[in-house]
Amino acid sequence: FHQLALPTMRSLLPALLAFCASAAVLYLVTSPSLTEPQLEYGLSVSRMTQNIAKCGVRDMSVMAHKKGSGSTENGRDSQSKRLGLKVTHNKVVPAGSILFRQRGQTVHPGKNVAVGKDYTLYATKTGVVRFSNGAVNQGKKHHKMRKIVHIIPEEPVAETNVESL
Repeated sequence: FHQLALPTMRSLLPALLAFCASAAVLYLVTSPSLTEPQLEYGLSVSRMTQNIAKCGVRDMSVMAHKKGSGSTENGRDSQSKRLGLKVTHNKVVPAGSILFRQRGQTVHPGKNVAVGKDYTLYATKTGVVRFSNGAVNQGKKHHKMRKIVHIIPEEPVAETNVESL
């Protein structure tokens, strides 16, 4: 077989595949004395399917008998963290109220504002919330403008007793 020329081998390839495919079409001969159904040429069915698989005939795969695991990988979602602005500009807030929840420091604290361990900004005094932009670090290499939140303390209003005339 190895002495055949290359063009001859290429011409034999379709014939070989056709033989493998025709072997699958042969009808079964069942006999009460046989334990496994036999083909006309004396090959067993399992042996014939192995030969077909070796020949490279496609679409003769075995169906899956267990469900795949891909459908159980979905269906999860985390709880929302409710980050962001809690009090808007020019609102009066009491001391200790949360102004801004964040991951990392996107908004920086200004006057009368402190930072929690999870970067939450909260008011240290009662007053009016003011947002501004400014340079946080005052060095030669720090020129980036950042958002800053301040609390302007409320000034107590003096009550005057005015007597009516």
